[in-house]
Amino acid sequence: MSEESRDDTMKANTAATKIQANFRGYRVRKQLKETQQPYQKRQQSDDESTSSSTSTLKRQNTREALEEKSATKIQAGIRGFLVRKRQQAEQAAATRIQAGFRGFRTRKLLKQNGQ
Repeated sequence: MSEESRDDTMKANTAATKIQANFRGYRVRKQLKETQQPYQKRQQSDDESTSSSTSTLKRQNTREALEEKSATKIQAGIRGFLVRKRQQAEQAAATRIQAGFRGFRTRKLLKQNGQ
């Protein structure tokens, strides 16, 4: 695999990771907004501002933890993909080297036997 091709693949994987992360973030924010609407209506009727700020902080911490976990899973998936792809390229290169050496050895033996 050429260096330029490898760079292009890395750039494409990075771009795909960013797109996936942005979409997942959008989806989580949308779900969070939908689940927060009933809570927001209830909070408006409550007079306790401290309890609402505490619950908002807890939800924010939960959301951040969920985002962190999601990002970690995405990164792990991409890393695994890249490792498998690199191993496949290395295996193909090793096979080509072995085939070249076997051909060389066979031609050498044929030349020696022919003389």
